[in-house]
Amino acid sequence: MASAKQLAARRKFARIMKSGGFKKKKTKSGSRSTSKPKRKTTTTRRKTKTIKRTTKPKRSMVRRRTRYTRSVRRGGKGIASSLKTGMIGEIVKGIGAGSLATVVVGRVAPQYAPIASVGAGFLTGGIIGGAANLLLSGGLQSIGGLFGGASAPQQEMGV
Repeated sequence: MASAKQLAARRKFARIMKSGGFKKKKTKSGSRSTSKPKRKTTTTRRKTKTIKRTTKPKRSMVRRRTRYTRSVRRGGKGIASSLKTGMIGEIVKGIGAGSLATVVVGRVAPQYAPIASVGAGFLTGGIIGGAANLLLSGGLQSIGGLFGGASAPQQEMGV
């Protein structure tokens, strides 16, 4: 249990805290109106970023020269890619595969070379590639000779 002296001290402390605590009293004669009040918060302000605005240097002649050669290279790639895509690409694939099949089958069984070339054209280039290979190899006459039809007469060079 607390003594009478302790209870009196607690009551005095309660009165002090109720009235505002242990604040310093302001003096009217010594106050300075020009000074800014200090901030009580402990947060720090973020520094604003400064953006550097620099101009890009002008391109030199070397840049222009390399840029020109790049555009020339792009044009070359465009021609090559146009031969690989679309209808022209199918025709090129059919003719290439047909000629390769003619060489290979011509060594093994020369009588089947025309059919092998047209078949390879159809397999790689589709209908367009097969038709292009068929027209290039001489049409239906070269295939007709295989089945007993009349084939075109071959001319021989004489000395």
